[in-house]
Order: sequence, then C-alpha cells, then structure tokens
Amino acid sequence: MSKKMELNRFKDMLADGQLNRRQINQILVSVGIATVSVPLIGNWAHAATNLYLYTWAVYDSPELHPAYIEKYGATPNVSIFADNDEAVLKLQAGYPSDIAVPTSFMVGRYRDAGLLEPIDTSRIEAWGDLFEELTTITGMVVDGKQWAVPWAWGNSSIIFRPDLAPEYSGPENNSWSILWDPKYSGRLGQRDSVDAVLLQASLLLGIEDPFHMSDDDLQRIRTKLVEQREHLRYYWTSDADMEQAIASGELVAAYAWNSSYARLLKEGIPVEWMIPKEGILTWCDAQVLLNSGSASDDEKYDFLNATLEPIAGKFMIEEFGFGSANKLAFDIADKQLMEEFGYTDPQSLIKGSVLFDTFDPSVRDKASAMFEELKAGF
Repeated sequence: MSKKMELNRFKDMLADGQLNRRQINQILVSVGIATVSVPLIGNWAHAATNLYLYTWAVYDSPELHPAYIEKYGATPNVSIFADNDEAVLKLQAGYPSDIAVPTSFMVGRYRDAGLLEPIDTSRIEAWGDLFEELTTITGMVVDGKQWAVPWAWGNSSIIFRPDLAPEYSGPENNSWSILWDPKYSGRLGQRDSVDAVLLQASLLLGIEDPFHMSDDDLQRIRTKLVEQREHLRYYWTSDADMEQAIASGELVAAYAWNSSYARLLKEGIPVEWMIPKEGILTWCDAQVLLNSGSASDDEKYDFLNATLEPIAGKFMIEEFGFGSANKLAFDIADKQLMEEFGYTDPQSLIKGSVLFDTFDPSVRDKASAMFEELKAGF
C-alpha cells in the first residue's frame, strides 16, 4: 500500500475487513504514526487474547506464531513502535505490555530501567537449537540470568542498482564507500539512525572499537559524515519510500535491511545486496518479558515457544528475508531464497559480521548530539 493512499479509501477497506492487522500497521507506520494500537474491527473483532505484544511492524504476522493461535484461538493484542528509544521511553512511562521486541543492544537499558523479569530458559523448548552467538550477545546474560531470547536477526548493508553502478558489482567490489561516492551525489540514501551512521563510518575509518570511541575518534566520524552529507539525497525513515526510490532509479544505492532486498527481488527490480569488504553489520531483535503485563506466565511462554518453532522461522526467512534464531529453520527454508539472501552458511555469517552492540552511554550521547547537529547543517 502506498503511504499516499486516500483516507477515505483506507477507511472503506478497513471497514470492509479487506486489510489484515499487518497491512494496517504497515500503512500507519509508513505515514508517520510510529506507535499505534489497532482497534480490532471487521474480521478481527474476536481476535484478541490476554497477551499484549509491543513490537516492530510485520512481527505481528500470524504466520510467526501459529502454535499460539492454535492453542488460544486468536492473535495477541499488538501495538507497534518504529524506534527503539521511543519504545523504551513509553514503557518507562507505564505503557502496559507483556512482551516487547527490542533490538539486542537495548536489552541492558530495559533491564536497568527495571522493566524486565528474567527468562527461564528451561521453559524455552527450542533453547538448544538457538544460535549461541545470539543468546550471549552483550546484555542478554547478566548476573547469571537470561534477560532476553534472540528471535529475528539480519544484516544492515547496502542495496544498489548494478545497472547504474556496475563498478561496485561483485564481492570484490562491495564497499561502504559507495555511500560516499561523489559520482552518485544526490542519488544516495542513508538511514536516519545514529547507530547506523556511526558503525558505517567507523568501518571505513578502521576504528577498532566503535562502541567505546575516544573524542578524537568521534571527531573523525563527524568529518566523515559531513563529507557524506554533501552527497546524500536524504536520510530515510521509511524503508518503503527508500525501496520505491531504488526501484525507480532515483537512488543508486542506500543503507538497507535484508527485508528490503527480499521485497525488491520479488518485484523483479535489478538490485544487488552487498557484503562490504570492510564488514557487514548484523542486528538481532530479541524478545523480553515485561513486568508490567497481566497475561499468565504460561501464556507468555507459549507465545515465545510458538515464535521460535522452525516453521515460524521458515516464514521469517522466506517472507521477510530475516534470519531466524532457530538453526533448524534454515533446514526447511527454500534453498534458492536462502542463497539469494546470503544465508547459505548463517552461522559463519553471524560470526564474520559486526554485531550491533551496546554503546558506552557517554559515547552515544555525544554521537547523538553530533548527528542531530549534522542533520541540521552544522
């Protein structure tokens, strides 16, 4: 659906039950409504359980928790957020939920804010089948307690049009430097995210530990990002808008996720996905148990277990291009798609990438202020 959909048409489709919950959320998020609680109407009038889920768009897809629906007869109540910082601030303000899905580097912030209860891994049926590299990401295990369960993971890299920038095609030519290339000035897209820009610039500059940078390193980062700013068409906030720009040729290259690559491939757009020689970035979205909800422990663990089943992971891989935390999902997923998405050896991909980690608070505060100034033109 286009974000330019007329309001009356949206209302009509909503009233007629033509849109499912996932489509509703995608439309609302695309037009800037970052956090929504979708009223259950039409075909969804009876589709709500005692569980409240706070998550990213598309993660509420019924196919990602079929065993839960089979047992409880409906999907959970879902609210959507579009930004990690927004989500934790709303929860700190008292927003009631049972389960949330932060990116792994936010787990420590959730825990320090007193929002979490530890996870009993003996109740996670697939625990032994999860990638150990993901279960032990910084902040997931503290004081011998597991505070989050990895669920979805994927890469942050570059989508580009090889027909428009052929010199970057092929593994030996993949590089983050395309997003700084003056040859494509005005046709490059960068995500509006301080974490994203910091890591890209640090990889190009060879900074060994970007999560604990010195002030001198931050100044080098700033200089590099000012250089990039002059060549960007924009900082994107909507991946749908970015994808449309890539498809039309308005953008030659952009920072992106696997899901955008998967969607563009399915649309027949000539795109390539980079594994930059400087390093590819890997993120992990984890599930956490919140202490503010009212669902029973049994229901919460039933939901976690349903999302971690191989069949749910298969859908995650094939539909969105994201990886599943359950290794067994890759055994049943479509082999051709996995090859196209770069998942032929998922464990090596995780080990060989740069994981989004927890930034030192002082570094992130300084970097955030710097990035806002930079976007304002200072």
